[in-house]
Amino acid sequence: MHWFSPRWNEDWLALLADILSGAMGISIALTITVELVGNMVLLIPQRIRELKAQGRKEERKAQIARRKEAYRRFGVEVDGGLVLPVTPEVERFLEGDGPTEE
Repeated sequence: MHWFSPRWNEDWLALLADILSGAMGISIALTITVELVGNMVLLIPQRIRELKAQGRKEERKAQIARRKEAYRRFGVEVDGGLVLPVTPEVERFLEGDGPTEE
């Protein structure tokens, strides 16, 4: 835009300052945008991993509680030890497909 301007030959320093200040403004805006998006991109996956780990921990606790309840409900004593019979009812209960009543 300024290349063929008649001011280019006369007042080149002011024109160069205008061009450089515009370029600097654009670069600052781009840097701020990239830093904000970069932090979001770097921090969001970390939070997702934390939430997944928390979910796995809670699921593990639920599995342990289901297994204890299964031993209480369906456990059979064999040779002095408590074992779970392999039946569809016990399998459904351990998978958590709804409460199974005795």
